[in-house]
Amino acid sequence: MNTNKLIFGTLLGFVGYFMGGFLMYTIVFKDLLASTNPGMSGVQAEPNLIVLVVGNLAASFLLTYIFEKWAGIRTWMSGAISGALIGALIAFSYDCMLLGTSTLMTWSGVFVDTLVYAIISAIAGALSGWMLGFKRA
Repeated sequence: MNTNKLIFGTLLGFVGYFMGGFLMYTIVFKDLLASTNPGMSGVQAEPNLIVLVVGNLAASFLLTYIFEKWAGIRTWMSGAISGALIGALIAFSYDCMLLGTSTLMTWSGVFVDTLVYAIISAIAGALSGWMLGFKRA
């Protein structure tokens, strides 16, 4: 395993997660997510950026580690496809658990959030996959 590729892939994937999350959750899908998850309206008005950075770094490391250690992903396209699938499965499972244990989610919200997180994970996966293949002998 190439540790430098893992670190740089994680950092580039983090940029994709962080910027993609900002774009998708606060601009593109903001109203749709609010309408499908009315229980989320009072959760937290101001995000904690330190926690968001840590969470996005963890998600990016997960993708990059899977790509580097087990999947051999070295292109932006295979990274995007795999990132979308992994992200969708993680979001769907977590959102279903929220739906089953709280009033924060609805079924519509589960499907919308799964789609949004799959898009963001595809962006991060594309960046990580590209970095893992960049100038690799």
